[in-house]
Amino acid sequence: MFCSVALEHSVSVRQLMLCGNYTSAMCIILSQFEALTRAMWLFYATSDDKLDSRVNITQKLTSSADQKPNNADMIKTLEGKAPEDAVKMLKDFRDVQWKALNSYVHAGAHVMLRHGEGYPVELLERIIKSSNGLLSVTAMMAAILTRNKIITKDTAAIQKRHVDCLPELLPNN
Repeated sequence: MFCSVALEHSVSVRQLMLCGNYTSAMCIILSQFEALTRAMWLFYATSDDKLDSRVNITQKLTSSADQKPNNADMIKTLEGKAPEDAVKMLKDFRDVQWKALNSYVHAGAHVMLRHGEGYPVELLERIIKSSNGLLSVTAMMAAILTRNKIITKDTAAIQKRHVDCLPELLPNN
């Protein structure tokens, strides 16, 4: 379910960019990141006995229904359980883009500057590549969920073929 939500956000980022609604696209990419992080966390780091309570789609909406670990906690829990490259990509995204994107979500300094002065093409390209990177990991997560090794292998091949459309991972520190 969360892979589907991340996919929907990815499509929304592109549609908003095409319409010139760059500020809104910046907000949605953060939601794309959070949906993917949650999908990975549920699959790799949540025990079966806790899984039902964390993805119960029939539970009533209450203030406690949305209580969950934050993305930093979820990513830390993924270490050693999820594929290393996927965890690294989530960490890189969080470390490099989290604060700036939060500024867009909460109408901070980035919004004031960019909405007033415009968006440099390089920034828009980086955002699309970042969304593509999240989409690539979402596709692999969805492929893994099928438990079909052929689909997983094909998805990895597609990622390699389109590496020029993806963000560069930060070098290991």
